[in-house]
Amino acid sequence: MIKYPELKTAIEALPPPARKELAVFIGYLQYKHRFVPPGEVVKLGGLWADIDFDVTDDDIRALRERVTRRLADRA
Repeated sequence: MIKYPELKTAIEALPPPARKELAVFIGYLQYKHRFVPPGEVVKLGGLWADIDFDVTDDDIRALRERVTRRLADRA
């Protein structure tokens, strides 16, 4: 499976918690380097559905206006 003997030896020498951490990191690398064909849309709908997040459109609008004013004042 692993073609690099040094890598296999190093993995086998790790304690179980470190192996689990390595498996999670490998999963992250696989996700990070996955190929997404151009034009493919990643749907994020419902991403925060399970988070109690009480922010209204008015809250967002007010924050955007404050940030815009501050940026304009700096210019």
